[in-house]
Parts: sequence; C-alpha cells; structure tokens
Amino acid sequence: MAVKQEYIDIIVNIPGFSVVMVGTVGEDGEKILMIALERREALYKCRCGREFSARHDSSERCVRDMPYGPWKYSRLVFWQARVDCPKCGVVTEHLDWVGRRVEYSKRLAAVVALSCRETRSIKSVAQQFGLHVHTVKKMDKEALQEELPDAGESSPRLIGVDEFSIRKRHHYATTVVDLEQMTVPYVAEHRTKESLSGFYQAIGPEKCAKIEAAAMDMWKPYEEATREHCQNAAIIYDPFHIIASYGREVIDKVRVAEESRAQGEGKEVIKGSKYLLLKNAENLDPERDEPARLADLLRLNRRLSIVYLLKDDLKELWRYRSPAWALKWFKAWRRRAVRSRIDALKKFARKLSDHLPGIIAHCQYPIHTGFLEGVNNKIKVIKRVAYGFHDLKYFFLKIRGAFHHA
Repeated sequence: MAVKQEYIDIIVNIPGFSVVMVGTVGEDGEKILMIALERREALYKCRCGREFSARHDSSERCVRDMPYGPWKYSRLVFWQARVDCPKCGVVTEHLDWVGRRVEYSKRLAAVVALSCRETRSIKSVAQQFGLHVHTVKKMDKEALQEELPDAGESSPRLIGVDEFSIRKRHHYATTVVDLEQMTVPYVAEHRTKESLSGFYQAIGPEKCAKIEAAAMDMWKPYEEATREHCQNAAIIYDPFHIIASYGREVIDKVRVAEESRAQGEGKEVIKGSKYLLLKNAENLDPERDEPARLADLLRLNRRLSIVYLLKDDLKELWRYRSPAWALKWFKAWRRRAVRSRIDALKKFARKLSDHLPGIIAHCQYPIHTGFLEGVNNKIKVIKRVAYGFHDLKYFFLKIRGAFHHA
C-alpha cells in the first residue's frame, strides 16, 4: 500500500502535498476526477518569502488541474492557509503550483498556453480543455508576458522596420525585427515617428549607438525617428518596397493611362493585365498562358514595354557591392528613365535620386526586410485564425511570441 501511495504522489506531483483520496463525481454528463490533497508538514510561506510553522487560519480550495488519462476534467481539493506576517500582515500563503484568485493550477495554465502556440484559435483550445475562451486567453496572455523579454532587453546591431495593417481604413502597427537574431523585439500601434521612437527609447541611447544599420521603406516618420535616436546607423531603403512602389507609381499609372487611350486589339490585351506586369518573370504561370499574354502586351504597347523592362533592370542595382559601381549603374538607369518621356517614370527616377544615399548604402550593409515579409505573412495567419483581435496588447504579444526563440 505504501508503494501504491508513493506512485500516486509521483503521478499527481504537487510539491509539499500528498494524495489522501481519489474519486469521481458527475457534472453535466462528464466524470470529474477529484483529488484530495494533504500537506506533508506544517510549513507556510508568505508571498514575501518568509516561512512560518504556524498559520493564522485556513480554508478549503478547489482548482482545475490537467487531464489524467480518460478523465478530461480533474480537480485538486486542498486547504490553503493564511499567515500572520510581521511585514505583510495577515495574507494568504504562497503556493508555487497555484496562483492567487484563480480556479486552475499553474501547470494546467502552462499546458493550455502551449496549445495556444499552435496555429489554432483560442476557441478551439477552450473546447479541448473545457474552459471559457476568456480563461484560455488569460492563461496564454500571462504566459507570453512572463516568457517574452521586454523590448529594452534586446541589443540589436542590424534591424528591419516595417508596418502592417491591423484592420481596414488605414489602421497600422509598426514592427521592429532583429535581422541577426530573427526575432521581433517590438510591436507598437500606428506607423508614426512616435511608434518607432518607443523602441529606441526602450533600449536606451547606449544600445541605439550600437545599431549599425536599419532597413526600411521610404517612410519619412521612420527615417526621422531613426536619425534622431541612432545617429550612427545607416538607413537602408528596402529593395522590396522600392520595387513595390515602382509597381504602384509607374506601372499601374502607365497601364491605366494606356488602357484609356488604346482601341481595338490593344485595349483588349491591356485590359486585366495589372498582375501580369507586376509579377516577376519567373512567377508567370505557363498553364494560364501568362508568358505568351505578357509577350503580346509588350509587343503591342511600347510605353508598357519600357516601364516593364526598366523595372526588371532596376533590380540589378542591389547586386552591386561597390558603391562607385552602383552609383554609375544608377545614373545610367536614370538617363534611360528620363529619355523615355514617360512622366510617371521620370518622377519616380527623381524620387530615387533624392533617396540615393539610402539605396547605395546596401553595398556596405546588404540587408533588407525580406524576413519582415515573412513576419507580415505570419501576422495575417494569426489574424485569420483568431478572426481578428480586439485586444491589441494580446495581439502584439502573439506576434512577438511567434518569433521568440526559447
């Protein structure tokens, strides 16, 4: 019998307590495993760390615990004391395995929080464990807060800065990525100068001085915040965003203008060609006849052919590692853009000229926000699985947790 009791205590494994009784009760058609516990010795700990051999009083408490074998639901029943501490007064004793004013054990919360790391909704996790959705969210949120380091604890050398859409109507948030650790130390609401400055203020001037380069799009508030706080950092304009801007500001505008001017066969070919022109050549789908359709489009319309070819040529700029050669190449590309007599293309070339130092700087720091694109894709998955987030603090914790390396 003593051996059997020992095994039961090992399985239940509650520090400082032994199992004195196990039974089942029925509730809503489910059988609940009831485990009664008894304290092994009269030792009570105050939350300040002091220990006492006498208690002020005690009361019975019942909390949910992890599933055991066929029992989906289990409860621990025990007596919890109050101690008369000279420092804290009469307070409820501290137990390592259960929190204050909660109806579940810490290890159940840990198991539930771990399940929430999977790509599934908290509603699904709540159904699995028979818990309320708000309880599951509370468990997950508290676990993330405890697990994730504060933004101020990070010490990056190379960072990427980007925004993502929280919801429609231009509601954005800012993310900062450590491009060497591949972690997300900071997420903040909005995409203002203050949003990014919050990260720099969190890490402090000494760590800001150690940031060597920051990759970002040509968004002025991000640039202003970085130049103000990280005066030693090179700002690298991200090639993905530049090419995307070219698509919006040049290709799309020229396509719309050409479609309105075209007639007959030319108009039919241009119609519906938006994504053909924006796609990279290697991503064209032969099964949908996209390479042939693009070839016909470029053959029939000279202006679209020019802006498409100059888009592909612009990508070559980021292959250079010598600033001098990169500058020489860009000047040649700019001359072709100006000679095209296409207003949208000429305007974009002037815009790149104004931001040239941040483009050429990639030669020294060949970094980009490619990893941030992966972050944004993961954010979309988190939003979709959760059907949106009303608690932004929890949403941002979920984003950071998805890229946290334990």
